[in-house]
Amino acid sequence: MAVSCRSRVDGGAVWHEVCHKEQEVAYLSAAENDVICEINKVRTNPKAYINYLKEERAYYHGLLIKRPGKIPILTREGRAALEVCIAALEEATPAEALLPDENLCQAAGLLAAEQAKTGAMGHVCADGRTLKNRILQFCGDKYMQMAENISYGSWDARSIVIRFLIDDGIPGRGHRINLMNSSYTHCGVAMAKHPIYRYVCVIDFAAY
Repeated sequence: MAVSCRSRVDGGAVWHEVCHKEQEVAYLSAAENDVICEINKVRTNPKAYINYLKEERAYYHGLLIKRPGKIPILTREGRAALEVCIAALEEATPAEALLPDENLCQAAGLLAAEQAKTGAMGHVCADGRTLKNRILQFCGDKYMQMAENISYGSWDARSIVIRFLIDDGIPGRGHRINLMNSSYTHCGVAMAKHPIYRYVCVIDFAAY
């Protein structure tokens, strides 16, 4: 699949995004494509992305995140996790943009579709298939490295990415590490409605 890169100015920063012609990404919904572009924003220009994180400060009230018109979110660490994230992005080395892979999207989509029906959570299918099993099923053995992030509750690309970056309550900040890992070259995204948590977004990362 052919892809191209372009530079775009947003919020005073120049972002290098991986862009696609509509017919070349028929397997991605607009929301799924937005998630890939949002991930590539922070990967290619982590310092500029800090501006979005600083905007989050206003919503913290103790352990609660209170956004106008939204249900308050209870965090484990409060604003401390946000500040740790900002400091980490200050030191982060830019990484190459991720390229979408239709087969990775199918691997992610299998799990998202199942959880949309069952209301389950987690990285393992009901029949026991793991991330590795799903990627082998749809991609063969071309990928040697792989990881998976799963978000519940949001359909908005920026909210999903910021939540992974902050990684509240996760000691190792594994979701942030996956997003920023320069070893990964490709990704697949699948989003669906979830019967309990409203939405599920599965992101599979891979490298040769």
